[in-house]
Amino acid sequence: MRFIGLIAAVIGIATPASGQAIVEAVQRGDSLLAHRQPKQALAEYEKALELGAGSAMFLNRLASLYMQTGGYRQAAQSLQQSLAEDPRQLPVYSALGEAFLAMSQLDSSIFYVEQASILAPSSTKVHSTLGYLYMQAGQGERARERLDRALALDDKNSEAYRLYGYYYAQKDSVDRAIEYYQRVAELSPEDVEAYNNIAFLLAVAERHLEALEYYKLAKDRAQDPYIAQAIAAKIEEVQAIMAGEMRARYILVETEASALEVLEKMAQGADFSQLAQQLSIAPNASQGGDLGFFGPGELRPEIEDVVVKLKVGELSPVVELPMGYIVVQRLN
Repeated sequence: MRFIGLIAAVIGIATPASGQAIVEAVQRGDSLLAHRQPKQALAEYEKALELGAGSAMFLNRLASLYMQTGGYRQAAQSLQQSLAEDPRQLPVYSALGEAFLAMSQLDSSIFYVEQASILAPSSTKVHSTLGYLYMQAGQGERARERLDRALALDDKNSEAYRLYGYYYAQKDSVDRAIEYYQRVAELSPEDVEAYNNIAFLLAVAERHLEALEYYKLAKDRAQDPYIAQAIAAKIEEVQAIMAGEMRARYILVETEASALEVLEKMAQGADFSQLAQQLSIAPNASQGGDLGFFGPGELRPEIEDVVVKLKVGELSPVVELPMGYIVVQRLN
């Protein structure tokens, strides 16, 4: 009974009579959550809510389950009810920011994280979060102001350095972006993302040897085999560029009208790979038309001539070949 009483205090009910059903629902929910069944756990918590549970702590746990299962609007409602119970809960303001951001309601997200910064003006994490949100809102100066404040409070805040790296990468200030990502790598030596971002920016700057070094450092630290595989592909790409190889993809169709339709769809924002899978009659259609890497003389001369004349990402006009009509896009 002492255990039941403790749970009752958490969920905000009277025991033992009317609250017994609520306690049992919460216990079932906790058990299901422990067995990694969040949707079933949520159903039990919703039963408890219908029966009258309503403490701030209970509502926060309910909101967490909604967030895990994609119910962001319900999560926000639960968190707002929790703040009505106790308006001094700093983590709840931040959680509301996350919920509204997940719903693409950026202004509301900023509002609640701003409230968190009022409650905790010395929280470097809150200022970093605001820096990110202001970046998403296109308010660069406000973003920098918050990130500067975050770093003034804690010069080892790796997330603030990461966001500054992102900020300068968006501004095409590659050297500054690399500088901030290197600081992240110094503070968090096993951070795969930091090394990968540095490598990408070095490759953009055509500093290929350095890019290879950082890609290899990222790959050595990657625990996820899919991430390791993706980084290995980037290493191959840089090596191919250094070897003078090119990469392109194409869509082959039977008529000129069909090829012109491909160009029209691309102009409207269609994905090249998906169009290749849907429309191309070439053997590599299922691979999105990817030709892979190739050196001079390894393709049909009429295709290679088209690729050489293209800029990276550029589409060719319709090209007639004996087997049909093609549209080509250069990839590196």
